[in-house]
Amino acid sequence: MGAGVRIQLLGGVAAATDLGEPVDVGPAKCRALLAALALAPGTAVPTWRLVELVWGSDPPRTAERTLQSYVTRLRASLGPGTIARAGAAYRLDVPDTAVDAARFQRCLDAGDVTGAIAEWTGHPLAGLTAPGLAAAVDGLVERWLGAVEADLGARVEADPGAAVGRLTELTAGHPYRERLWALLMTALYRAGRQADALAAYRTARRHLVDGLGVEPGPELRKLEAEILDQRLEPPPHAGNLPLRPGRLIGRARELLAVRAALAAYPVVTLVGPGGIGKTRLALAAAREVVAADGAWLVDLTEVTAPGDVPRAVAGALGVRESAGRSLRESIVATLRSRDALLVLDNCEHVVDGAAGLARAVAEGSPGVRVLATSREGLDVGDGHEMLVAVPPLEPAGAAVELFDERAAAAFPGYDPVAGRRDVEEICRRLDGVPLAIELAAARTTSLAPADLLARLDDHLGVLVGGRRTGAERHRTMRATIQWSYDLLGAAERALLCRLAVFAGPFDLAAAEAVGGTGAEAALGHLVARSMVLAEPGPFGRRFRLLETVRQFAAERLAAAGESDRAAAAHARWCRDRAAAIGRLLAGPSEVEGVARLDEHWPHQRAAFEWACASGDRDLAYALVRTVATEVSSRSRAEVGDWAERLLPDRAPFALAVAAQRYKLSHDSAAYERLLAEHGEPDHPAAGWARACVYGDWEALAACAPDALADLRAHGDHDLAEHVEVDIGAALLFRGRFAEHDAVMRGLAERYRVQGPPTLYNWALMLLGYSAAGQGRHEEAERLFDAAVDVEVPPRTHSPNRTVEARVAFRRGDRPRAFRALRAHVEELLDSDNMQGACVASVEFVSMLARSGRPAEAEPVLAYLRGSGLLDTPVWRAQLDPVPGLPDPGGAAELDDRGALEYMLSVLGRGNEVDAPRHTR
Repeated sequence: MGAGVRIQLLGGVAAATDLGEPVDVGPAKCRALLAALALAPGTAVPTWRLVELVWGSDPPRTAERTLQSYVTRLRASLGPGTIARAGAAYRLDVPDTAVDAARFQRCLDAGDVTGAIAEWTGHPLAGLTAPGLAAAVDGLVERWLGAVEADLGARVEADPGAAVGRLTELTAGHPYRERLWALLMTALYRAGRQADALAAYRTARRHLVDGLGVEPGPELRKLEAEILDQRLEPPPHAGNLPLRPGRLIGRARELLAVRAALAAYPVVTLVGPGGIGKTRLALAAAREVVAADGAWLVDLTEVTAPGDVPRAVAGALGVRESAGRSLRESIVATLRSRDALLVLDNCEHVVDGAAGLARAVAEGSPGVRVLATSREGLDVGDGHEMLVAVPPLEPAGAAVELFDERAAAAFPGYDPVAGRRDVEEICRRLDGVPLAIELAAARTTSLAPADLLARLDDHLGVLVGGRRTGAERHRTMRATIQWSYDLLGAAERALLCRLAVFAGPFDLAAAEAVGGTGAEAALGHLVARSMVLAEPGPFGRRFRLLETVRQFAAERLAAAGESDRAAAAHARWCRDRAAAIGRLLAGPSEVEGVARLDEHWPHQRAAFEWACASGDRDLAYALVRTVATEVSSRSRAEVGDWAERLLPDRAPFALAVAAQRYKLSHDSAAYERLLAEHGEPDHPAAGWARACVYGDWEALAACAPDALADLRAHGDHDLAEHVEVDIGAALLFRGRFAEHDAVMRGLAERYRVQGPPTLYNWALMLLGYSAAGQGRHEEAERLFDAAVDVEVPPRTHSPNRTVEARVAFRRGDRPRAFRALRAHVEELLDSDNMQGACVASVEFVSMLARSGRPAEAEPVLAYLRGSGLLDTPVWRAQLDPVPGLPDPGGAAELDDRGALEYMLSVLGRGNEVDAPRHTR
């Protein structure tokens, strides 16, 4: 109902079809009514409230009758199902993704500031006078300004000079917004313009005094003083370190030791028991190390096997595995020319994997240093590694300071003076271990320090004292958690142990799945007692265990003989959650499905590993089955790994899924090795898989119908949809345009209504290329524009950027066109998507030739001709009208990857006035 309409509120009120065709929404009052409904899509708005919003506080007597006529007119324009009557109310029946303001707010609610800013295309309801909607408009503008300030805050940290222009513009438009002035002053100062920063303060003060009659607030006054005294802190360097890592207490000596070690050794490992503060010390040291390419944090907490360490590091650095090179080798190759610091945090449970990665980096990337945290050394060898022991805090000094800070945060009435001696004794009994101290301080919400000390005596007992060895310190940490554990009731203890099966954050439903009856109440008690952390997530509140607490709980679970039972419950929950996510991925809510899958992934991985280890092949298959389309849609290569591990069971399915990764990478040799090991069954899905890998459109057209019928018969409709798109593509690339258009128009309409957006985007793109191939260029451009307008999940394989480049070039904005094409080429290389090289290459050759630079296009044109791609009618038709194309002659020197890398070198950095010439 109404799924084919997109509504614009930002930059003016308007509507359009999904194909981009404008819809007439009538005069101003009609547009005001549409805005009032679209501000809350899917929500019934009472008639009296709509009258108030449209006409304000003094509506005419005929307002309700006139409102009905406006509704009738809007239905006629938008479609009969778009506005529903619900009693004495009306409801706009479109998904919130169809309304730009709703998408904007949804991005903000999910913490996606960049996405929110991208959605903002202008002042809400611009050009429309609607007093009743003024409050809603002001609220949207306020949220936008908050997002802009957050975004510019990060930009000021990363590149202050580049942020000055935008901040100058914003302060002129919002002269009373002190946060913007603070950012402008900071950016100017850090760009070396102290005088301009002070002048900005004077301008801000003049606006505030003259316009509002108030002096600048404390933040601006403090900032002015810091600039005058030249003591404003410098920005942190590049990387992904937390912007606010927390205050480091009592670690000045250790910080100096870590910095000295990093200056002398390629690998430095901070060692000590759990909870001693290794991570916080590592982050503080990383922020002080000067590395041109930044400091990068890789938290290995959620990595469950040593072999997965390279994947975690690659994910943080944005490194993709390439054909003929392992992921570890790809990481080393990427880092070889960098000056960077790599922080590997929480290595103890995957020490072999961390050691192998650290050794490879130390030997192959001379400009990179590795800072690791672990309960034991990595044993890298060859003199590469320096161990730095992290000791406890001084009980009478820094430990008390830490206790006081945490206690005051937990209980506003805490008095640090009254219980000083008791606190010193508590810190001494806890051996100055920071985590133990923080857990104890959290109990001051209900216990005074004296009472806390008495309970500490009772519960630690024989576990305190003895030799001060590393093992004893480990037992002391265990005793601290044991003490907190013993304060729990039986239900809370049981749930805490079961929660140890979660490899990452989890929600309440997950806790109930493994914890059973009463889990909600027990979880609340665990959060209150700081045994479980609660934090906001993109889809509501989520929970997690500190790693030391999780390990303690896991040991208790194992001692009770309940580990497999809890892991089985966790795996079943993962299966059901993945099935629900799979339904989102296959429908109109695909964007949400991908976001949920990203959050869920550590659990999915752990469940699959347990299913394989326990021999439950059906469960392992179910976990792969629900996310199988992610391989071809977004290069989630790990799913391909899992599919191969299912072999020789379910061979047709496993080979079909595994084939998608080799299709994208054009690595037919790897696929043949897989077949040589496991065989190729006589099954339609296997034939389709082979045709996909080799791009054999004749074979695909021959075998895909049988594969499609088999998938439909077995209920595998999501996979079947991908086969249907392949059938259409096979018709297109064989030059059978009329048949292709008939098939793809039907599919496009289906995906427009039912989703998923990715397949709708693909269908529109294929129709666009078909129209272009037949010389219907205006129709092609409309289809391309509509395809780009489809909201697809991040990382989705799509030629959107290429189309954006094409449109910008056609409109004369060549710098933007080259930047867009370069960004697409970078995406293809990062995701190892060699299949996309053809589209990018065709656009590259066309743009360079039309720019009077045919010689630079020559190697890529040779690649297109040599690979036979220009034998395909649709691609040949793209270049036939291009004037001045050279005849490269001879054999092509570039393969897929080589062509992409060549294009990247020619297109330059993407921020020049024009793309630079390639130099050989």
